[in-house]
Amino acid sequence: MKFDLIVVTAANAAQAKGYRAMVAPLRGRIADDIAVVPDPGGKRVGSLGSTVEVLRKIGGLRGRRVLVCHSGGDSKRLPSYAAIGKAFVPVPDGRGGTVSLFERIVANMERLRLPGSGLLVVCGDVAPEFDFGSCDFSRPGVTGVACLGAPSVGSRHGVYVPEWGRVGTRGRCVACEVKGFLQKPSPAEAKAAGAVRGGKLAVDTGILWIDPNTAAKMAKSGWKTGDLYAEFTRELVAGYAPFSVNVVPRCSFFHIGSTRELLERLGGGREWVEACALPRGEMKLGGRNVVTFVPAEYGPVELGEGECLTCLPVDGKWIPIRYRVEDDFKTDGKWEALGLSELMAQADHSKLLALREPDACVEVELPLRIDFAGGWSDTPPICVEMGGTVLNSAVTLNGERPVKVRVRRLREREVRVESADLGKACTIRDIAEIRAPKDPSDWCALVKSALTVTEFSFASGGLDIKISADVPKGSGMGTSSILGAALVTALERIAGRKADWKRVSSLTLALEKEMQTGGGWQDQIGGLLLGVKLMESRPGERQCPRVTRLSPRAEESLAEFLSRRALLYFTGRKRMARNILKGVVEFFRENPDDIAREIVRRLKSDAVRAFDAAEAEDWDAFCSAVNDYWLAKKALDPGSTNTLVELIIARMAPWISAVSLCGAGGGGFMFVIARSEEAKAKIRAALENHPPIRTGRFVEFEVAR
Repeated sequence: MKFDLIVVTAANAAQAKGYRAMVAPLRGRIADDIAVVPDPGGKRVGSLGSTVEVLRKIGGLRGRRVLVCHSGGDSKRLPSYAAIGKAFVPVPDGRGGTVSLFERIVANMERLRLPGSGLLVVCGDVAPEFDFGSCDFSRPGVTGVACLGAPSVGSRHGVYVPEWGRVGTRGRCVACEVKGFLQKPSPAEAKAAGAVRGGKLAVDTGILWIDPNTAAKMAKSGWKTGDLYAEFTRELVAGYAPFSVNVVPRCSFFHIGSTRELLERLGGGREWVEACALPRGEMKLGGRNVVTFVPAEYGPVELGEGECLTCLPVDGKWIPIRYRVEDDFKTDGKWEALGLSELMAQADHSKLLALREPDACVEVELPLRIDFAGGWSDTPPICVEMGGTVLNSAVTLNGERPVKVRVRRLREREVRVESADLGKACTIRDIAEIRAPKDPSDWCALVKSALTVTEFSFASGGLDIKISADVPKGSGMGTSSILGAALVTALERIAGRKADWKRVSSLTLALEKEMQTGGGWQDQIGGLLLGVKLMESRPGERQCPRVTRLSPRAEESLAEFLSRRALLYFTGRKRMARNILKGVVEFFRENPDDIAREIVRRLKSDAVRAFDAAEAEDWDAFCSAVNDYWLAKKALDPGSTNTLVELIIARMAPWISAVSLCGAGGGGFMFVIARSEEAKAKIRAALENHPPIRTGRFVEFEVAR
């Protein structure tokens, strides 16, 4: 914890009451003390007025580092979370779970190198992401942070006029003097003020560091109202206190300002359901829906395309608010028409929080993975002796994340398990049955193993578990491991523990050992972490892979390349990895003439080559690495291919640039890169018009990001 005190500002006493309920569970976890300070007199006083109010309330800063998060807005354009405030919207934590935006902001600000005492001021509705370690806050007075942006961007934000000679060509600097500060200047105004250099200007991030002397001076001032980024910056430029700025070259902003942005950022443009007591199965959604804070007594939810629903607990009743994704509420008069200011002020935040309890019902959906290169090197004992290196991508199939798990708490001391894709169900009432040695042929072994490694007991009641994996068994796309990871994630979260991907990955390895199936770490990491990533581990019993994700530019380019030229074909033949592992391990241990270890070295180098090629957008080199991976897999295990596989490849041969079977091979899905878009069409026609096997078929896939 890097802040001695965190302060959240609120517009009035009613909003402050709600915020206090929201931060109560965070005390002692992200800071020893979190205070909520409302604007005085129940009237908006602006960010300057509220900052001065905070300084007067908390006293001096000597020896204390304080963070002030300004959150006094109504959140009118985000009705789904207006009752709790934008600062407490759930956002991805980068590990497969979610945290509040407030927690993400605090975690980011803790990465700044700040002096031992002073006041850091930030905005509560946006989380900036930049090179936090590059900023310098050692100068006296007030120090801000800006990022380089186009003049068109500056026309919507505050803009610094820095001492450009200190900024440097790459935008890095020891904090330099501020010559001026502009509010939403036009490109012409910015240029005239000297704010433009090399076609860029210094756009404000909303971050201000105020040293103790300046803070004490502010606390004694007569300021009662005003904007920190208008009036106060103007006073600073005029000499109120030394004024400096760090200009970083790049910065992204995680911001959700409207229902449309919420749906895009959190729901992938399809749907966002959160803090609802109803299971997803009791919701019929037409697409582009946002559903929040719906109690069980509301009953089944049915919404058409673009319709949204949230509920407010007021005076012992739940008041439903239905609206559309496009509704603005801030300018269309709907906020006033529905009397939402009054309702928000009366909302029972304890009931809202109860719906967000992590142990009520947890749903986890994960993509599958395609291994581009390096597979088998992640599997013990290979990785234990030589380390592993794998390049894979999380992928959706037919627009869906195929692996789905729902875990719901039960009062009854029993575990009900249902597999949707197998059409099987069972009830377990004895912990000994869960802990007993596992039979890999038992359809429920995966669930029992997940319960074992997460140390489930009946002390707090039972669980209702539903699992499904809408993909053929033996697909080669890591389905079993990813389903195990989804189960572990859900069980960890329902137990109130954070489902960190590293912990989940480790527990999934333990799960596979418990099931006596063995396995490596690339499958579960491939599903837990989105996008295209290179995973590398060092030799040793404790495998802790380091993950390097492809840059956003390269990942976008690769996704577009695969969309144009790649195919995923189910060969119609299933082959289970556990049946192959024993032979591969024996060959590796025997290692005749060092052949096995040389193959593993090739597997690992193929992964690095493929990653570097994708980063450079060199698709010929990428295809070459994928092909070499396929050859290395066949050398390690001749059973990776068979007559059917070779027949399918022969049918496609005139039109392919690369081919490989996903996973261990021998069946399952075949990953193909055609020589061109026209060649892709010819491959599809060849296999669909003259199928080599009746059960073979193409499946649409996309990089899951």
